This record gives sequence, structure tokens and C-alpha cells, in this order.
Amino acid sequence: MTPPVDVVVLTWNDEPGQLGGALGSALSSQDVDVGVVVVDNGSQPPAVVPSDPRVRLVRNEENRGVAAGRNQGAAEAAATFLCFLDSDAWLAPGCLAALVGELADDPRRALAAPVFEGQPPEASAGRAPSLAVKAARLLNLRATYQAVASHGPSWEVDFAIGACLLVRREAFLAVGGFDERYFYGPEDVDACLRLRQAGFRLLQVRRAACTHPPRRRFRRVLTRRGAQHAWAVGRHLWRHRRFQRQVAA
Repeated sequence: MTPPVDVVVLTWNDEPGQLGGALGSALSSQDVDVGVVVVDNGSQPPAVVPSDPRVRLVRNEENRGVAAGRNQGAAEAAATFLCFLDSDAWLAPGCLAALVGELADDPRRALAAPVFEGQPPEASAGRAPSLAVKAARLLNLRATYQAVASHGPSWEVDFAIGACLLVRREAFLAVGGFDERYFYGPEDVDACLRLRQAGFRLLQVRRAACTHPPRRRFRRVLTRRGAQHAWAVGRHLWRHRRFQRQVAA
């Protein structure tokens, strides 16, 4: 019996064809029983999805933010495993099966993330970010996080970015999902650290092939969105100021 996976894709004013690429990759997944929930966060014009019985569409009149939109998609899902996928990411046919395979036999393993094609593991996961690392990233002085020992087919991490995350639905609900007080980042890191604090294990998986553009350089800090993100990062760092990093550099 193939494991059930619901893929939650959030979209907001995506470039033409971008959303379709992500959905097509999810629907082409092999060795899993896949469903897709698309949450349109107030796109203008509204997002268009394939006419496929495996695809469900939820429309919002306005942009509710990343955390709220993803929670909304998760509430529509019922599968054992949830995959949160950015609309500019593309899954290889065996990606979901590889991620599920790392979690299936151990209920304390709650989350698995890929190593994105053409990028080092620390570009998208690693040790819990410190103030110095977050500041350097906000100022475009570095594009990676603090690395962990990444030998073998998989390894433990404190967190992974939300571009592609496979989570055990039961564990995700146990920690309250994404914190909707975060509108735009770092809701993904926050959820990962809360899973860690609850005693769950998080993994990064080498053979799970997924494509996602590398971190956008020259982020505009001196804009309204940049200021909102900086405030959210500061709040996050204060919230988790006592978090003890659980994986070695």
C-alpha cells in the first residue's frame, strides 16, 4: 500500500506557469498516494489549477500570510503526511517517497526535507540560526546557515526552510501548526524549533531530489515588507533565545 501524502501549495500572484510547474511535479510523484491542496492567498487574477480530482482549491479574498495560508491548507488535508511546497519548487518523481521513507518507521521522526539540486545542504537547513547568522542573511552578507555533519543518506538538523517540508501530520498538529502571528517568515524555522522542543527529530535527506531557486540575494530591507520580516526575525530570536542547539556544527 502506497503511503498517503497531501501536498499544500500556497500561491499569491505567481508568474505565469510557475504554479503549474509545482503542481505538475507533485501530481507526477511516484510510490505515494498524492493529493494536492492549493491555497490562493488573494491572487489577482485568481489562480488557475488543473482539472484533476486530486487537486482541491481554496480561495481567500485577501492575503492572509504564509503561516495562516499553510495552516488553512493543512486543515483541508487528511493524509498521514503533509508536504508544504513553495509554488516555485519542483519535486522529482521519487522525492516524496524518499522523504516518507525516512519517517515511516519511527514516530519520533516528524519532519524530512530535501537537499535542493545544485545547492549545499546548509543553504536550506542546519543548526538553529543565531542572531549573527540572521543579521548576516538580512544584510546579504551570507547565503547559507550553520552547517551540520552531513554524512550518509540522511542526518539530523534543527530546522529546514519551508520551500519543501514533509511533516508527520499528527506531530504538526501536536505543536499547533505554524504560528499565524508570523505573516511572512520565519514561521518555518519557528515550527521546526517547536517540534524539536517537543522531542521530535528532524532530518535532511540527500536522495530526495527537489529543485528550488537559491536564496534571493540583495533582499530589500528598507521596505515595508523588509521591515516586517526584520521585526518577525527579531521576535523569533527572542522567543527561542533559550533554545539549545541539538546538532553539532
